Amino acid sequence: MAKNNIVITLFTIIYGLMLTDLFFSFHKLVRHRKNVKWHWLPLLAAWYLFLIILKNWWDLAFFSGRTDWMNIYFFIAYGHLLLLIFLSVSTVLPDDIRQNGIDLKAYYFKNHRYFWGLMSSIIFVLLLIGVMKQVHEGADFTVDTYINIIGLSFFILLTITLAISKKFWIHSTILTLLVVEVIIEIAGK
Repeated sequence: MAKNNIVITLFTIIYGLMLTDLFFSFHKLVRHRKNVKWHWLPLLAAWYLFLIILKNWWDLAFFSGRTDWMNIYFFIAYGHLLLLIFLSVSTVLPDDIRQNGIDLKAYYFKNHRYFWGLMSSIIFVLLLIGVMKQVHEGADFTVDTYINIIGLSFFILLTITLAISKKFWIHSTILTLLVVEVIIEIAGK
C-alpha cells in the first residue's frame, strides 16, 4: 500500500501544478484584461482541460485502490499521460501578455495544431493503457472493449480534425461536443 501512496502523492503534485499553471495563465489574462481581445473558444478549451484535470484527480482520490499502476509499465504509461496533459495545460492559454496586448482567438488558432495534437496523443495513450490492461489481466476482448476502442478512436479523429482544420465552426462545434461529453461523464460518476 505504501507504493500506492507514493504514486497518489506524485500524481497529486503534478495535478496541482497543472491547475496552478492554468490558474496563473487565466489570472494574467484577467489582470491585463484591457490589453486582451477576448474570445470564448480558448477559454472553453481551458475549461475543458480544467474539467479533465478535476475528473482525473477525483478518480485518483476515490479509486486509489486500483493496482494497475503498481506495474512499472502502467506507471510509466500514466506518467506519459500526465506529461501530455501538462503540456496541453501549458499551451491552452498564453503565458505572456505583451504591451500591445493579445488576441485570444488568434492565439488559439496559432497554437491549435500543437494543442490538439497533444490532445490526440493523450487519447491515444489512454487507448494504449486500456489495451495494456486487457492484455495484462488476461481478459478477453469483449464487445464492451471494442466499443471503448472505437469510441476512443473516434475522439482521436475529432482531435486530429481540430489539429488540421482552421475553420472556426468546426472548432466551436467539436470543442462544445467534447465539453458536453466530459460533463456527461462527470455526471455519471
